[in-house]
Amino acid sequence: MTEAELYTLYKGVYLPTHVHSPQSLKYFEEFTFRPDDIVIVTYPKSGTTWMQEIVPQIISGGDPASVETLHNWDRVPWLEEQRACMLNVEQRPSPRMFTSHFHYNMMPPSFFDVKPKVNVPYPYVLLPFDISASDQTMFTVSEYTTGVGLLCHCVVFL
Repeated sequence: MTEAELYTLYKGVYLPTHVHSPQSLKYFEEFTFRPDDIVIVTYPKSGTTWMQEIVPQIISGGDPASVETLHNWDRVPWLEEQRACMLNVEQRPSPRMFTSHFHYNMMPPSFFDVKPKVNVPYPYVLLPFDISASDQTMFTVSEYTTGVGLLCHCVVFL
């Protein structure tokens, strides 16, 4: 595959096309937030899954059923990824929870109009070395990084 087939340029950031399709990015741009929505925004490889486990339990008052009934990617989906289009999140009761790795300036218009609650776990407990090691591990096994050198990966994604 060529680099053009592997990546989509969206608001100045290269994204893996197999995860961020044109349809999912359109869905993201048109998504309507509610004031009581909760958006978890994390740097990639910095404990996103951990936050997807913790926040629902806090919202449910510690009820473990809140994290045992759905996988984290369905329970607290990434709005910018393809899967969100299939989950009918518009019908979910409030408060809805979402995850994103997108920068502030990449958020859709309704984010700025409605101003949902945003949870940005920073400063974070992971050290830069730990994040780099985790990122390198994912980089070596991810299909969308095939043929891309580590330095190129760092320039594109960091």
